[in-house]
Amino acid sequence: MINTETIQKSQTVSEESRSTRKVNLPAIQKRIKAILSLLFRYALIICLSYMILYPLLQMITTALTHPYDIGSTASVWIPEHITLDNIKVATIIMDYPKSLLYSLTSTFVIMLLQLINASFAGYSFARLKFKGSGFLFGLVILTIIVPPTTMMLPQYVYFRNFDLFGIFSFLTGHKLNLLGKPASMCLLAILGQGLNSSLFIYIFRQFFRGLPKELEEAAYVDGAGFLRIFTSIVLPASKPGFITVGVLSFVWNWNDTYFPLLFNPTDRYLRVQLNSLAASSGGSSQIQLAIGNAVSKISPDIVRLSTEPYDKMMLTVCKLLTILPLIIIFLIVQKQFVEGVERSGIVG
Repeated sequence: MINTETIQKSQTVSEESRSTRKVNLPAIQKRIKAILSLLFRYALIICLSYMILYPLLQMITTALTHPYDIGSTASVWIPEHITLDNIKVATIIMDYPKSLLYSLTSTFVIMLLQLINASFAGYSFARLKFKGSGFLFGLVILTIIVPPTTMMLPQYVYFRNFDLFGIFSFLTGHKLNLLGKPASMCLLAILGQGLNSSLFIYIFRQFFRGLPKELEEAAYVDGAGFLRIFTSIVLPASKPGFITVGVLSFVWNWNDTYFPLLFNPTDRYLRVQLNSLAASSGGSSQIQLAIGNAVSKISPDIVRLSTEPYDKMMLTVCKLLTILPLIIIFLIVQKQFVEGVERSGIVG
């Protein structure tokens, strides 16, 4: 009897273990697939992050490398001898404080004007229904496709002989020349002809179409007009959209050299200075002349090498100083920027 009971108990335990194995096997397989998928995603993110951050990390390493260590195998990622002299020289070369202030101010004003123009136009296309609205919006989309260089000549002539309904000719006897003045770029931005203004109108239109209409309709019933609804109801709910367009406008206008060189060619723009530093002058590059002037202003003890690698090194440091404000701004608004991109209808 004892042997029979023992055999029955062992058979029962073996059957329970088999059923447990059958139940746990799919769960284990599912767990393994989830871990492999997670590892693949992390590996992909790390590889993409390295590809994106590699140029920036290389710039930082170059900026901190001593000139005598150029080309040294011991100073690939971590400089063997760390120095800040390269940053000091680049700061003098670019007249960094004044150029930075001018670039920030002009770019911020252009960004603000583009926000005003694009937000009003985008809200009008999203909410107002009138004859020809689809055709006008099609023209807006068309300007995204047309390259800005095709309108270069008429825009240049227009600002060379600027006149508003003949008012200036009547009052002063001649037309205004806005070339070489910031007013030309401001007019382009406020009139919707600035850099990628049509794309900003499209982003705002998609964002406003995603907002619920109930609050706007309730305000309209209470007697609020178009401007009151837009300023009191739509604007407070559109912070992510404004941050998205604001960041894109600031970054693109900060990096743009086409409009500044065409309408306001001044070296006070940081990105324009980078183009001029690489140009040749009298058999030598502008960067060589600028390095000599900068070193003489700082201290004669700073190492100065008249070699092509050192010139490229200083150009790299100047590039780092140029993109540094963009990095700081993006780190501050990255969370709101990502949220705005998700809600603006431009994902994918």
